[in-house]
Amino acid sequence: MNTQTLDLDLSKDGLGGNLVRVGQGDKSGTTIQAYIFDNGEDAALSGFVGYLEVLLPNKRNYYRAVAALEGNVATVTVDENKLCSVPGYTDEAYFAFEKDGVRYSTERFAIEILRCATEGQQPAKNWDDAIDQLISRGNAAVSAANTAAANANDAAQSATTAAASANDAAGAANTAATRANTAADSADTAITNANAAATAANTAAGSANSAAASANAAASEAHSAAVEAIDAANKALSIAGGGGVVIGGGGGASSADVEQINKDIANLARLLCDETDKYVIANEICYVPASRFEAFEDGVLTLTGASYANDVITLV
Repeated sequence: MNTQTLDLDLSKDGLGGNLVRVGQGDKSGTTIQAYIFDNGEDAALSGFVGYLEVLLPNKRNYYRAVAALEGNVATVTVDENKLCSVPGYTDEAYFAFEKDGVRYSTERFAIEILRCATEGQQPAKNWDDAIDQLISRGNAAVSAANTAAANANDAAQSATTAAASANDAAGAANTAATRANTAADSADTAITNANAAATAANTAAGSANSAAASANAAASEAHSAAVEAIDAANKALSIAGGGGVVIGGGGGASSADVEQINKDIANLARLLCDETDKYVIANEICYVPASRFEAFEDGVLTLTGASYANDVITLV
């Protein structure tokens, strides 16, 4: 509604008889549609940015609005709240077009701003759509920067948490390794003692047949010590993750040490299992991530992705 049509020429040869009336208090109530010519021919406005520029009646402030361009037609629906801040008459209104540092403007036309009897207007100042758009883009950039900073802080917090978890895992691994080394040292000592006992038994057997019974007893003692040492060594190797075959009882490390080391390895295995979300096998025990657990009913454990076929259990 209320579209006012003008013919304007870039040559500025017109007589300036065009007049547009707008009213204070209207809201998008006036659309100016200007047909733009270049010395009487349709102006080629492709690629240009168009503006309606008006010097307000107080001769101090201006109004500048972006115009839509289609062919040689420039169209603007004015914002009366800005354009009509000063009532009165101005004959310094025109359309301008800019591209790649080039600027053209049309002949001037007049605008009469009619006073509104019921509504007050904003104080007069300059109104420029181009400046408003720059401010909006600046505000959007600030908002985007704040969002990026918040995301960076979240990422830093996640990295800190991951580092703390890694440090905990490393500490547990170091503790287990220390205890395993202690058990291995005890096993080495037991083996050395067994070898010494076996040498003494052999010497005693070669010295006198009459001491055979004593030698046999010493040999039996040496054998027991050797079995004990081998067992302790196998346990140490098993604790350290190397495996081994146990062929007899006893051991160089105390049961309390072995139990503590097994507990440490179990704790480490559980920690690695939860951190990596993968199965972990330690001391012939399979530790299951919490994400794989489905149910445990009537003595049956159900795991996500697990299958059983031909006496083989497959864990995924």
